[in-house]
Amino acid sequence: MRQPDTARAKRGVWTLALLTLAVCVLAFAAPAFASSSPAPSAASPAASDIAAPASPAAVSAASESAAPAVEASPVTPVLTAALSKASVVFGDEVTVTGTLTPAAGGEVVDITVGGIAAGQATADGTGAYTLTFVPHRSGDVVATLDGDHTVVSDPQALGVKPVATLTHGALVPFLSSTVVVKIAPAAYDGLVVVKVTHKGAVVGTYKARARNGKATLHIPFRGVDGFTLSVVLPAAAGLDSRTVTGKVALRARTLSAGSTGPYVKGMLTALMGLKFRVPGLGTSFTSQVKDSVMAFQKAYGLSRTYVFNTACWRKIDGARLVKPRHASPATHLEVDKGRQIAMVVKGGKPYGIICVSTGATNNTPEGTFHIQQKHSFTTSGFGGILVRTMGFIGNFAMHGYAPVPPYPASHGCVREPIWACYWMYDQSFVGETLYIYH
Repeated sequence: MRQPDTARAKRGVWTLALLTLAVCVLAFAAPAFASSSPAPSAASPAASDIAAPASPAAVSAASESAAPAVEASPVTPVLTAALSKASVVFGDEVTVTGTLTPAAGGEVVDITVGGIAAGQATADGTGAYTLTFVPHRSGDVVATLDGDHTVVSDPQALGVKPVATLTHGALVPFLSSTVVVKIAPAAYDGLVVVKVTHKGAVVGTYKARARNGKATLHIPFRGVDGFTLSVVLPAAAGLDSRTVTGKVALRARTLSAGSTGPYVKGMLTALMGLKFRVPGLGTSFTSQVKDSVMAFQKAYGLSRTYVFNTACWRKIDGARLVKPRHASPATHLEVDKGRQIAMVVKGGKPYGIICVSTGATNNTPEGTFHIQQKHSFTTSGFGGILVRTMGFIGNFAMHGYAPVPPYPASHGCVREPIWACYWMYDQSFVGETLYIYH
């Protein structure tokens, strides 16, 4: 059945309304679509064609080109330092050189030694710097550049040693001399040690504290000719240790009756050290000193001249004690007719040695005897007064008499110098053992 015309008219109106709405929607959306999609060119596909999806590489490249640029990290400066010398003596110069990387001309570098400022250096256009200075103490040398970030070089060890020089007073064989070790800087306060070497052997070690730039020592030089002094300054007052060596020479001088001065005292000191009886440690070569010199010359087989010459000085330098022939009893007397000496022995060693003169005809008896009697003074059947007589058998005795020549000259007794016989008499006792031999 056909619908009425009114119904068809209504459907036509709704159709027209929907078409009008569709046209409006398309008109509103078209500009936005046109702005986001490029217009097709003659070489591009038709707008009606479907575009192929972009490749991942293309998307990545587009993303990177669109990312913001990254700033480069700042370079950390590097500072180096090197020393011209690793060890110097106080007062010497040291040069420190180094570089600043990257180069920055005009930068000021601070130099310290052991944390104490030594100076400043300015880097040139290549970054190099140099500084010459006089260090006052040991320590690590460090270069520092202050700025936004402090830059410090690796430490370089520097040793500074004290200056040491030797001076001395008069040099006399067998006497002490004042030895002064002068030291710089004056602040050094170490314990100075001086080793004395003579004839290849250490003969003494002496110590003194340094005060106000010097150490003073009193050193005996027991001998003649050359001595070596090795001076050791240990590390102290911020300074490294140091050893210096000095040499001194003590000259021999010929002495005889009438000589005076310190050389006589030095000679007597040496004689006393070898147990020869001396009249004292004076400075005059007296007649009594002649007897002491004669005893020494006899004991060591030297020419019996009463003159103490270079040969005597060199013989007494390092000479060993005369060895007694007998060891017991512990205390006894010995007379050596061959060497024309007499000695008091105690503890197996000579306690005192004097020169004597025995029988001119070799008639002084030999053997083992004992002191039988002692008299302050006696007379002799041959005339004269015998001083401090000690009889040991019959009419034979030990006593003081003048003269006592270098050779056998008595009537059979043992003559002793009068000044020495008093000492011998006081050392001996009745009953003491006496050995006489040749």
